[in-house]
Amino acid sequence: MRQKLIFLLCAVFILTGLWLVMKPKMTTPTDGSNTATTTAYYFAILSGSIPEPQVIKLKLGDVAQLGFVSDKDAAVHIHGVEMHIELSAGVKENVTFTATQVGRFALEVHVSEVQLGTIEVYPR
Repeated sequence: MRQKLIFLLCAVFILTGLWLVMKPKMTTPTDGSNTATTTAYYFAILSGSIPEPQVIKLKLGDVAQLGFVSDKDAAVHIHGVEMHIELSAGVKENVTFTATQVGRFALEVHVSEVQLGTIEVYPR
């Protein structure tokens, strides 16, 4: 009986030591992958359109500074987040878009329905 007790205590001691040495270490990434970023994008709308639609790729929590200028009065709409930006001819407008939900959001001139680009938001 005494031999079984000594064996059991040794096994517990060895297993506890192994667990302390080999336990997973909790670390936080140091590469900045969890840090929200802010990036600026500019759209020059001529005659209701732009040369090429942009794809804006963000991660959840990122911020996009969107700058617009148009040669005519226009309204820009971001589908899915119900964001409207009124543009006056020749006047620069800046708005902030914060990525609060994952998905793809079309960015278009409202009346002409010309697509300026897409905002793609990915999980962090």
